[in-house]
Amino acid sequence: MIILSYALIFIGLIAIITAILGCYKLPDYFCRMHAATIGDAVGCPLLLLGIAIQSSSPLKIGFLSIILLFVSPASSYCLNLFAKTYFEKKDARK
Repeated sequence: MIILSYALIFIGLIAIITAILGCYKLPDYFCRMHAATIGDAVGCPLLLLGIAIQSSSPLKIGFLSIILLFVSPASSYCLNLFAKTYFEKKDARK
């Protein structure tokens, strides 16, 4: 179980680091938001599940990671929808 825990933590950290690099390197807002969503929706739950395996109360951390798995893509969608309408209005003014 310890090896599985370390593997989940490692894969989660790799996803988060990749998201950070994507946010730094990608050219525009929507590409950066996509990278941040991947890190948020994949990296954080894997990291939390790896920690939950080693924790004394894994149900709380597992429940938190399941909530995060559903809430983070929805919040990213809302931000992208707002940005799309903002950029469309900004382009219409030109």
